[in-house]
Amino acid sequence: MSFFRPLLRSAFVRDIATMQVGRMVLIGCSFLSSIIYARFLGLGGYGHYAVVLAFTGVFGLLTNLGQQATTLTFFAEAYGRKDRTALAQILQYYIVLSACTAGLLLLFAVLAPLVTDRIYGNPEIGHLARIVFLSSICELIFIYYSIALQTVRKIRLLTLLENAKTVLQVGLATLFLVRGFGVAGILWSWIIASASFSALSCFLYPSLRAEYNLPHMYEALREGNASTLWKHTKDGLWIAADKSLGNLYPNIFLFALSTQVQESVVGSLRLAFKLGGLPASFGLASVGRLASSVLPTFAGKGHTALRTGLRKLTTHTLAMHGLITLCGLLIIPPLLPVVYGKSFGIAVYPFLVIAVLNVLLAFHAVTTPILRIYSKISVAAVLNAVGTVVALGLFFGLETVLKPTFALYIALLVYHGIIALVFPTALKLIHRAPPTA
Repeated sequence: MSFFRPLLRSAFVRDIATMQVGRMVLIGCSFLSSIIYARFLGLGGYGHYAVVLAFTGVFGLLTNLGQQATTLTFFAEAYGRKDRTALAQILQYYIVLSACTAGLLLLFAVLAPLVTDRIYGNPEIGHLARIVFLSSICELIFIYYSIALQTVRKIRLLTLLENAKTVLQVGLATLFLVRGFGVAGILWSWIIASASFSALSCFLYPSLRAEYNLPHMYEALREGNASTLWKHTKDGLWIAADKSLGNLYPNIFLFALSTQVQESVVGSLRLAFKLGGLPASFGLASVGRLASSVLPTFAGKGHTALRTGLRKLTTHTLAMHGLITLCGLLIIPPLLPVVYGKSFGIAVYPFLVIAVLNVLLAFHAVTTPILRIYSKISVAAVLNAVGTVVALGLFFGLETVLKPTFALYIALLVYHGIIALVFPTALKLIHRAPPTA
């Protein structure tokens, strides 16, 4: 008990525990929704759904300008310094970049049917993709409110809102599926949930702003200047490049696969990726989000505090992630065909491969915030770019001599190995010089 008592008194550990409880609800909803979607849509319909998400996952990332991750990193740092002017400048950056993102999403929504008609010979995929792009626009306000809550460490409220949003979306999707709306019904539930919680955020933010001395909207428009906006935009574009390239996994591989095989195969591989990422979802998502706000705070306290915080975070993350992955490897395979249906049993083997490879993502989750602090996020972006290009080249080269799925496994192994090189790079940075952020 003497070992656990200091941990329980740690605010960081309590926040991790709170987010983990909330994460369990999100994972449960994700798991439940995948079962509902698979049962109502069948393997063919689920494959059609997978192709739509693969398309929007790849092309939608072109609209990511990095404002979410950049705002979270520098908003937390400015709040730690109690610098209200810097907070207003970061808010202005978020508003401007979000407006640009919304414009790009609207453009993609207009062009989507033409693009999918050219790629797949099926404009219907583009019409469904429009719904996804519009839902992303509706979510921009809620994203900022979530950043503000995380910055002031209102983790319980943040967790409650995120869970409620997910429950609402899954409930609406189930209702629409029962009424026979199919894939379109699932996607419309995204728009309704996103718009509802953005509206709620507009109602709740004034009280949060008053309690924690956060900037008003007019302050953001007044305090910002071109040089500061460009500085954050430049950092954000590198972060966007890293995030977009990282988030291409697994959509870029599913998109590549969708051009070579039937939709049903894409559906089974999407399910394998979803379940293969389940062990990581239990720990890495919460750790990564808190690391993005806590490590910059450590950086403000000095080099020694940052080094100590990173060492503890890395050790705990690897131990936790490894244990959760092992449990997933033992539990999921025998249950998959029972829960989803015998037709989805083919997803067991790719699930095993993907879950093991995802262990390497722990290094990326804990070290990416360090690269942001040192303004070296370009390193992660370059590694992601190299990994993606090399893996795709291997896939298209090997799929002519091997089964497409086997070619995919080899490509994924190479991709994970390359992006894991971000960890030794971050260690060199933190030992050479104090942070410059």
